[in-house]
Amino acid sequence: MAVNDVPRVTHRFVEVGGVRVFYREAGPRDAPTMLLLHGFPSGSHQFRRLIDALGDRYRLIAPDYPGFGHSDAPESATVGGPFAYTFERLADVIEGFCERLGLERFVMYVFDFGAPVGFRLATRHPEWIAGLVVQNGNAYDEGLSAGARQFIALRPDVEGDEEKVRGLLNVGATRGQYVGGATDPESIAPDGWVLDQHFLDLPGRKQIQVDLAFDYHTNVGLYPRWQAWLREHRPPTLIAWGRYDFFFPEAGARAYLRDLPDAELHLFDTGHFALEENLPEAAPLIAAFLDRTWSQQPSTTKGSTVTRDALKIAIIGASGHIGRVVAQEALSRGHKVTAIARDPSRLEDLDGAAVASADVLDPDGIEGVVAGHDAVVASVKGRDGGRLETAPEAARVLLDVLPRAGMGRLLFVGGGGSLKDATGRRFVDSPHFPRQYKGEALAQADALATFRGSNGAVQWSYVSPPPVHLLEGEKTNKYRVQAGDLPVTDEQGESRITVADYASAIVDEVERGAFIGERFTVAY
Repeated sequence: MAVNDVPRVTHRFVEVGGVRVFYREAGPRDAPTMLLLHGFPSGSHQFRRLIDALGDRYRLIAPDYPGFGHSDAPESATVGGPFAYTFERLADVIEGFCERLGLERFVMYVFDFGAPVGFRLATRHPEWIAGLVVQNGNAYDEGLSAGARQFIALRPDVEGDEEKVRGLLNVGATRGQYVGGATDPESIAPDGWVLDQHFLDLPGRKQIQVDLAFDYHTNVGLYPRWQAWLREHRPPTLIAWGRYDFFFPEAGARAYLRDLPDAELHLFDTGHFALEENLPEAAPLIAAFLDRTWSQQPSTTKGSTVTRDALKIAIIGASGHIGRVVAQEALSRGHKVTAIARDPSRLEDLDGAAVASADVLDPDGIEGVVAGHDAVVASVKGRDGGRLETAPEAARVLLDVLPRAGMGRLLFVGGGGSLKDATGRRFVDSPHFPRQYKGEALAQADALATFRGSNGAVQWSYVSPPPVHLLEGEKTNKYRVQAGDLPVTDEQGESRITVADYASAIVDEVERGAFIGERFTVAY
């Protein structure tokens, strides 16, 4: 029986400024490196399953802050001890920790308290940061719920405020942070909150949390500085967020896109500790992000990823408007393109592409022409004579044929009509949706449903343009992408993209594989 590689995890201490800092480490020392910064009231143990999932291929390092987990907890200065528990001081210790371990470049995973610790580190040492994984780690005003704002407003000199903080340090509140907002609470092991509460109940630990609670407002004051750092340095960023977080709601995830328009956004139907419920979905996203972030050259423009080798890409429907532009974009990046159409005479002007004749609804024909490629892009729509079912039929054929052809990667160029507005209604169901596009939009929605109901043998991605505004125009390389059924909108609430930028985003996804098994959409 085949067994997945299980990493060997070491558990060590290192002294930083007189504090023994505990940390977990796994993975080859020359592998892509990720520093995992935990949240409240947890410790490095919150990353145990992620380390087991990825630690055989990547170097993962997870420290406990002073006063958390297994690290030393010097007595608080508030009660006469030697250590002032502030977020600035925690960042000092983690900075010294990185220096002691010789960490000079890493992707930084920031969760909850890890965000204010990590962003202080980033502004001090921008050269250390190869990329960011942001998981319910807030840096924006709109990412604070009403409950979070009330918490941040507490002050040590206000009668009753300390009791309010201490009221959040019991096992019921700790458990609530794990299961609150979860879709399937039974999938969340109790080990996390039980261990958290064990450490919270140790002598002196609750005072440490009171000190940090009263210091949290200093983080909000630094939000503009952190946002400016993001805009200036534009680190590659993966945002993986539990959308039902009581403290940091979905708006906090979307706010990052203002300063990091190239960031990838993935929202999970869970709460604060998103990895507890959605590790199977999040781990592959993080692995793919580490692979491409570590290998690519630094870049601040979309569409300029440096890949190790040229890909062999089969493009079905290359004679159509979008398929043709996708083929041209792939060729311009040095990829090897096979342009496929029922009438190959319409492909003669695609200089540099191999040309093949096949019908996407003919399984045997398609199998023969796509075999041997790294990826397939399919851009198909209804045919003359009112036959609108081409898209869902093509989806079924490709899901059946690609595994037989030894192919696993498919990007399906779909429709935007089945995206949803703020009320949850599909745009195609609105009385204002253009009648001439409605039949095709419904067929493309059927194709998406086909992919979502598939068995996983094909690594599919389904890309959608804006619901209406797919425009002619020049390539800008300034678009945004996000997963899910909501369109990307600008400050005016508009969703639009040019065909040239849409094609660039499609080739980006072929290269990067950021949205496996997901729908994603593109706009400015």
